[in-house]
Amino acid sequence: MTRLAAEIASGDEAAGEARELIRKRLGDLISAATLSDLLTVVTELITNAVRHGEGNTVRVRLGIAADGTVTGEVENDGRGQVELRPIEPRSTSGRGLHIVGAISTRWSVDVTDSTLVSFEILPA
Repeated sequence: MTRLAAEIASGDEAAGEARELIRKRLGDLISAATLSDLLTVVTELITNAVRHGEGNTVRVRLGIAADGTVTGEVENDGRGQVELRPIEPRSTSGRGLHIVGAISTRWSVDVTDSTLVSFEILPA
C-alpha cells in the first residue's frame, strides 16, 4: 500500500495545497477518474475543517491499495458536530458532505479527541 501523510496549515490555501501534493505524489498511481474523485472529496473535507474546525493545521492521511482503492482521513483539532444537513436549494453552502457521500463508497466521522472524517473510494 502506498501512503501519504501531511499536515497542512489551516487557511484559505489549504485545499489547494493538498490537491497539489496529491497530484504530485499519487497522481500517477491511480486513474484520472479516481484522482478526480479523491481531489473532490479531500477538497470538501479540508474546506469544512478550515471553516468549522479548530487548530492551526489540518492532517491528511491517504492510502492506495494495489487494486487502486483509496482510503483517507482528514482531521482537525476541533470537536464539532459533523452531519448531513438537508440541502436548501437557495443556499450556497451545505452540500460538501453530500458530495463526499455520493463519491465515497463509505465514510464516517469520529469526534472523540478531534474531528476525524474517514472515507474510502473504489477505483473508477
